[in-house]
Amino acid sequence: MTIEVIFWTQIASIIGFVVALFILYRLLVEQKDATIQLQKENIAYLKDQLTEAKSQSPDVLAQKLASRVKLFEDEVKRLDEDKTSTQEQIKAKEAELSRAREEAEELTKKVLHARELLSDFLCPHCGAPLAERAYHSESVEYQGREIDVDHEYTAFECGYEIIDGEIKGKCKNSVAKTST
Repeated sequence: MTIEVIFWTQIASIIGFVVALFILYRLLVEQKDATIQLQKENIAYLKDQLTEAKSQSPDVLAQKLASRVKLFEDEVKRLDEDKTSTQEQIKAKEAELSRAREEAEELTKKVLHARELLSDFLCPHCGAPLAERAYHSESVEYQGREIDVDHEYTAFECGYEIIDGEIKGKCKNSVAKTST
């Protein structure tokens, strides 16, 4: 084998390596771009869900029920003052009023229950939504034995972070509230 053949095979090997390297780099960049696009679509979907949830929030429903209760109370007062109205009409309206009050009480209980369930997903200081919650297991050796240790990471959009029960990041919104 001549030196010239060895030289050209080395040149071909280097060019092949550089081409393979660029192809792998391009594949990784395409995968990253696809992941970013997927995350953008997820964010848009979640924003749409949040907008829909706000329009159907328990507060809006509670306001509607409160206005119905007020309307029924006013109607009962009017019927009570009206001498021509019958006792049956008054009883029917009082029954409607009591049903509306029961619905309002049920809704209030449901709202309180929903807020209790939601509290794990909101920052305890400012109410910012949960950004990430991750669990990680780690095997460590202690006194000659292997032990599994579980770690929990919780982060909120406001910067508040908790790692294994210890606060690592402060809530940016609560600092802004206390300084104003």
